[in-house]
Amino acid sequence: MILLKATIEISCNEPEIILKSIQPELENAKNFKVNLKALKDKIIVNIESEKISGLLAGINSYLRLVKVAKDSLEI
Repeated sequence: MILLKATIEISCNEPEIILKSIQPELENAKNFKVNLKALKDKIIVNIESEKISGLLAGINSYLRLVKVAKDSLEI
């Protein structure tokens, strides 16, 4: 069994606020595992899955969630 992994770093001004806003979505992940970390000026998203489809679903989902949260802070 091969475990596929992706790490994404996203620069942002309010990483803690963004992390709190998307934290509830962590429980909804079924085809992948996700771990989020807020640093001083960025969020690190670690995604793991046994299938490429699960990895891609995780990447797409969390990129979209972070973008929406980041955009809403700019309003």
